[in-house]
Formats: sequence, C-alpha cells, structure tokens
Amino acid sequence: MENKEILKLLKKLLSEVKSKSDNNFEGLGLIVYKDFVNLPIIPFNDEKCIRLPIKDFSVIVDTLLKISNCHNEFHDGFHLISKEFQLTHISNYFSTPIIEKIKIEKKYGSRYRTALYGSFLPNVLFTAVLSKNYGPIIFEKGRALSY
Repeated sequence: MENKEILKLLKKLLSEVKSKSDNNFEGLGLIVYKDFVNLPIIPFNDEKCIRLPIKDFSVIVDTLLKISNCHNEFHDGFHLISKEFQLTHISNYFSTPIIEKIKIEKKYGSRYRTALYGSFLPNVLFTAVLSKNYGPIIFEKGRALSY
C-alpha cells in the first residue's frame, strides 16, 4: 500500500474514533510501521484476549474505541498498524530516543512527544495521537501533517 493511501486511511480512522468516542475515552497513540524489526516496543499486557491482526477497517475502529476506554486494561501505550493497514499489536510501551534539536512549540504530554520522536525511526511511516483534549495529530519524520 502506498504512503498516500495509508495516510488517507489513518486520517479516516482517527476521525471516526474521535467522532465516536465518549467521556470515557482515554486517548490513543498509533504507530504505522513498514517493518517490525528493531521497533523499540514492549507490550504492557498479554494481547491474547484480542485476536490480532485485525484487517477489517470498521473492526479496527471499534477495537480502538473499546480499548481506549479508561476502564479497559489495554488503554495505555501505543497500538501498531502495519503498512497493509492491519492492527497488529495493542498496548505497547514505545521507547523512542529523545531528539533534543527539535523545537516543540506546543507543550503536550508524553504521548505527544513519544509520537513526535518516534516518527523519526527508520521503520516508522507515521505516528498519530488523539486525546480528549487535542488532536488528532499525525507525524511523519518529525513533521505534524495538516489535517
């Protein structure tokens, strides 16, 4: 799948999650990757209760809404989407290197900065964040894309 098509699907996904989220929405961090090798992630939880990968777009939306609820044990961390646009991993700690030369204009929290820094990694196509207070924001190689 081409990056343009992936970006279009990612924007649609974030828009749908945002429009369908409720007061229990905790926020969302996404990594769209081209290759899983050497991604600095480790799962927070055992993913076996959710069948992965998820290929159907509407099921991805529903799954992300379900697990982004503050009462769901999988709400924390970043969720991974492959370049084929399949949800492959949920609830992962994403340990990115800090890039000190980047000027951060907006003072958001850890998820925002992690997505920004993580977007520079060679195997990452895009990162995205959505909060109950801001977003959606999509990063590509350190640049916030206009939405």
